[in-house]
Amino acid sequence: MPLTCRLLMKSKKGSGMNQQAFKRGMAGAVWCALVACSPNAVVQGEPAWTPQTLLDSQWIEAGPPVGQSPVSLDIAADARISGSTGCNRYMGQAEISGTSVRLTQAAATRMLCHPQEVMDVESRFLTALQNTRSAKTEQGMLLLVDEAGKVLWRFKPRD
Repeated sequence: MPLTCRLLMKSKKGSGMNQQAFKRGMAGAVWCALVACSPNAVVQGEPAWTPQTLLDSQWIEAGPPVGQSPVSLDIAADARISGSTGCNRYMGQAEISGTSVRLTQAAATRMLCHPQEVMDVESRFLTALQNTRSAKTEQGMLLLVDEAGKVLWRFKPRD
């Protein structure tokens, strides 16, 4: 529930604000500033992030790509997923329920890519997809998280 702070100060007949009203007003201002700066503050007009907001989004790996194609994750409005492993294309389904997110890979192309490091990234990414149990955003990045809370993969929004 959004919180709005307002300061009301009364004044005596033309003599300016009385001291008690000033103190109350300053205490209210300090309280409002503390609440607004709290990590749990809700900014009016900005909905809280939930995994359901992943639907109809496109992401690309946050770090530099190893091969010619970066790892990517596209989540359609109907929860179908697709993207690149850095070598091959994959597709599957996102299962989103409450705060839980599972990404299931149903199919992938099977090209051999060079150097071997590209294939290693693909293997790590497909394992990360399989082990994802939730997701969160942090500083504009999408983090895929396992059951223990460990970050498995980092994405940034695709431009």
